[in-house]
Amino acid sequence: MVAKESYDGPAARSGYGDSDVVAVNIDETTVADWTEAEERAVKRKLDLILLPILALAFFALQMDRGNIANALTSTITKDLGIDTNQINVGNSLLSAGIVLLEIPSNILLQRIGPKTWLSCQILAWGLVSTFQNFITNYAGFLTTRLLLGLCESGFIPGALYTMSTWYKKSETSLRVSIFYLGGILAAGVTTLIGAGILTMGDRYGVAGWRWLFIVEGSMTIAIGIIFTLLLPPSVDNGSPLISLGRWSYFTDRESYILVRRVLLDDPAKTTGHLRISGRDVWTTVCNPRVLGHFFVTLTATMAVTPINTYGPSVIKSLGYDTIRANAMASVGAFIALIMALMLGWLADLTSRRGPLVVIPALWTLISFACLRESSTWSSGRRYTAVVFSMAVSSVVHVLNIGWLSVNCRRPQERSIAMAMVVMSANAAGIAGSQIFRTEDAPQYRKGFTVCLALSAVVVVQIIVQSVWYFLSNKRLEKVGGGLVVKGDTQTTLDGHREELVRKWWWIW
Repeated sequence: MVAKESYDGPAARSGYGDSDVVAVNIDETTVADWTEAEERAVKRKLDLILLPILALAFFALQMDRGNIANALTSTITKDLGIDTNQINVGNSLLSAGIVLLEIPSNILLQRIGPKTWLSCQILAWGLVSTFQNFITNYAGFLTTRLLLGLCESGFIPGALYTMSTWYKKSETSLRVSIFYLGGILAAGVTTLIGAGILTMGDRYGVAGWRWLFIVEGSMTIAIGIIFTLLLPPSVDNGSPLISLGRWSYFTDRESYILVRRVLLDDPAKTTGHLRISGRDVWTTVCNPRVLGHFFVTLTATMAVTPINTYGPSVIKSLGYDTIRANAMASVGAFIALIMALMLGWLADLTSRRGPLVVIPALWTLISFACLRESSTWSSGRRYTAVVFSMAVSSVVHVLNIGWLSVNCRRPQERSIAMAMVVMSANAAGIAGSQIFRTEDAPQYRKGFTVCLALSAVVVVQIIVQSVWYFLSNKRLEKVGGGLVVKGDTQTTLDGHREELVRKWWWIW
């Protein structure tokens, strides 16, 4: 298997020096020494191992972040003596905590390793989520929301970057969608779980919303333990903690294929830990292409944040009871799940991202246009409009992440860019949490007007970004594909040293 440790092994013993390194142009040379059937088999095996573990962890994150929507249909505002605007402040603090530590967390992940760092994060926010049941006042609510955000910061970009080291570019969008399936599924399933928990009422003198935090926080801690035991450390090390180093998920041959196929697809990828410098951070932060994706997610997420939080409450205002309103709100999440998987699959199949990202953006635009005018509609029609607005709540963001990932030229840039785009989603949560105001309830006409305007801006942003990439490729064609990506020097199975090289094209 090809790994960092082997770079100076066979080659050094064979007397090869740096001058003996051969540059292999992947665009002109066939260098894969395995069959397509072998690659398909190992990829299926990887999918069944890695994706469920990461998606399960994302499920836990979204469950603990989003269960406040279920709690709002219980007695939390009455018990704590707070109103909608104060709930908004708490949600903004959660997002602020994530934004503050997003990039530092991702830098630590590179130094410590994903298995250790991500596992610690899940256990930490699971404890905070559980302890939310002890809060008795507004100050306690604000403190726990901020702590929850700080503990969750960096998990999503860290998991996304880790996943990118295992997969080729042409496989990215579908896998990102499957990863986000955990979060989207949580939005639907935890609404149903929350509805069930809230039926406990004040059992044993504990309010229903407190039971919500106790049960779901405990579930997260259990998921954190599973994650720690089962996650494979890296693409060149398939031995999970539970194996105690005695076995690996993959054979030596499978490990070799996993490492080699990713490097042939993108020579800049590395199997080892990265060292991210201040210059790497600054260069990425100032990259206009990365900033374009940053603002797509920022605007798109800002538009859907209010309906994600208050969807169950809006449905309840239509005359449904607490349990039924929570259950009915879950429908949108299941529609979003199907759409994210379908569009992610199409993005990989067609190697086109922008035209597919604009589809859910247009869907959101139409949904908010309907909601804005729905104040005089029947409860059934208004409910349909709410569900459709929730049906693509995170799909633009999910597809935008995959789009950004395949357009990052260096692993350092990809790591920081993933953190930035997730930061933008949480920064959007800060502003988006303030769109629905107490005085605008329960119709929220002003709020829906703001969401409609933001949705229109998203459509324009996506089109501009797509055209930019398209025209950039046209310019590259005129100079013969001037951008080149180079990888680390590798040692092949026969002991030769090589540097993989390939031309770069933007994915629009």
